[in-house]
Amino acid sequence: MGGNGEVNAASERTVLLTGATGFVGRNVHEALLEAGWNVRCATRDVRVAEARWPDRTWVQLDVSDASSMASALSGCETALYLIHGMGSHADGFREVELRQADAFAQEAAAAGLRRIVYLGGVAAPSDASEHLRSREEVGEVLRAGDVPTVELRASMIVGDGSLSWLIVRDLAARLPVMILPSWLRSRTEPVSIDDITIALVRSLDLEVEGSTWFDVPGPDVLSGRDILERTASALGVARPLMIQVPFLSPRLSSHWVRFVTRAEWSVAREIVVGLKTDLVAQDDHFWAMIDHPDRRSFDTAARDAVEVESARAPLPGFWGWVERKLARMAKGASPASGQPASPELDVTWANRRAAGYGLAWLLGAWASNHLGIWISLSTTAVLLGAAILVFERASHWGNGNHVRFVIVGALVGLFMAAGTLLLFEPVTQAFPVLRADIAELYAVFRSAGLLAILMLMPLVVMCEELVWRGVIHGALVRRTSWPLALIAGSTLYAVAHVPMGSPALVLTSFGAGVCWNALRTYTDSLPAVMAAHLVWNFVVLVFFQLVP
Repeated sequence: MGGNGEVNAASERTVLLTGATGFVGRNVHEALLEAGWNVRCATRDVRVAEARWPDRTWVQLDVSDASSMASALSGCETALYLIHGMGSHADGFREVELRQADAFAQEAAAAGLRRIVYLGGVAAPSDASEHLRSREEVGEVLRAGDVPTVELRASMIVGDGSLSWLIVRDLAARLPVMILPSWLRSRTEPVSIDDITIALVRSLDLEVEGSTWFDVPGPDVLSGRDILERTASALGVARPLMIQVPFLSPRLSSHWVRFVTRAEWSVAREIVVGLKTDLVAQDDHFWAMIDHPDRRSFDTAARDAVEVESARAPLPGFWGWVERKLARMAKGASPASGQPASPELDVTWANRRAAGYGLAWLLGAWASNHLGIWISLSTTAVLLGAAILVFERASHWGNGNHVRFVIVGALVGLFMAAGTLLLFEPVTQAFPVLRADIAELYAVFRSAGLLAILMLMPLVVMCEELVWRGVIHGALVRRTSWPLALIAGSTLYAVAHVPMGSPALVLTSFGAGVCWNALRTYTDSLPAVMAAHLVWNFVVLVFFQLVP
């Protein structure tokens, strides 16, 4: 066991702190000591815990082993039950949690405990996720035992180390453009970890009879969109551009969340699925019962979490670089400041939005490995194109003679198709691996069906060009000369397809990008580029496929 000798000797009241190495357990420990408790920290691996927190008293506890629980509970007056199996029991965690809670209640009664305090979740009104239902049922099992149990029901807990906070923090810090499912309109009442620790400590001596439960909401009722926007403000990054769509379910959304956040996917999935319904408390009178009416707002709790995080070393790797880049981009005047924007500021923010569109496209290409090329890139193109049409102030269509240049663009598309057909044999003979790669791409392309292709291709092409030869090309031209913009734009266009893992697609994207960027530069007409892109697609992908 570790230290705490003087504190333990001065106190006769012992509380067993289960989940002591978890987020809430780590934070409540100091508050328990300050309240005069002798804290017995429980963990499955005492050696590892003592190495990290040598000044705390540790006991071994395995809630699947009755003798382990009896030993840990012996001599305790109360216990904090902070055990959740969501991250460690895979698909069967719900049944395991219920068995463990029942066993713990029985052993607590045998040890003569006066009270158990359990931290659960706000009851969902309907259609709850397995995670939320499990937390509610664990509370029911504990309250049905012989030891009086106080169950505290919280929604999202805000603090450095919280899984829910980690997910929204990573989304806000890393995605300047977000596809926002309609279910994120659901409301919740996030509560600060500081308020939760106070609630847990004071519940140990709360004057109530028998077993009962209380909601412990924070002071703000927020939607998922509100939380993401306020988190971005706390992080000091620009508020993300959010595109509302009706068709992304929570379970489908959990797949793209896994690519962006550091939370383990099995955990993130359950948390995200749990957001599909309002998680709003029935009342907040518990705070008056413990004489703690002034709770921390979400904004304050978020800033506290960011401050704790900032004391650590910067996050390494790709996402660390993305976060630092976006944070630097957000420094200076904010478009939400209410001050009149100068032309220079408008250009700066237009360039930042262009970078956001490119990053969103990169994520769409990444997701194609899991969702399929058609659904991933088509959805990405359409959503980003819609965002540009709705949110961009400046026109990206150009000022050329669109009617005349559309004909020019169609001819360019035909020439590009002819060049592609001529180059196919010599290139694939030099690099045989490309032929198999192209054959696989055609197979994926045909899988959508001819009718779907004919209907969707014009829309997808138009939206893709709005992103690449519209917004991103315009941003590059503003920052550099047109030759550099042409090469840089084509390179970025190719790089944005790298996550799909197709060398042929990357090479084609670069070559086609050079042609389309040159056409845009020459004609100053985005419709001309759309025509060229559409004609090339139809000739090479539909009418004359390179690989049968």
